[in-house]
Amino acid sequence: MLFDTTFVIDLAEETRGRKFGPCQALLHAHRHATRHVSVVSLGEFAVGATEAETRRAFRGFVPLVLGRGGAVFAGRLQASLSFELGENDLWIAGTALRHGFPLVTRDRAFSRVPGLRVIGY
Repeated sequence: MLFDTTFVIDLAEETRGRKFGPCQALLHAHRHATRHVSVVSLGEFAVGATEAETRRAFRGFVPLVLGRGGAVFAGRLQASLSFELGENDLWIAGTALRHGFPLVTRDRAFSRVPGLRVIGY
């Protein structure tokens, strides 16, 4: 599973509030699945967080780098779409598709990407 930035932000909010919410419930239901995250999500999260908060929020997630193959894949993905996907969302969607992972998000823009399995929470 690949987790989008929205999930990590919402999970951090649940953790700060010490409440068992939809993010915690989803993680519990999929406790045996490896938790992947795009390095793009790390960057997006870090915009509004300290380095320590970012490290804490992404503890337990395996970061996936883009690399040359990922960049080409995402570019070809955008070329195949009939709409413009935001740059960061493109990198995240491309990473999920390239690795065959479902994307965990509440961002509806991803539901328009053909072939991308989206898991809401």
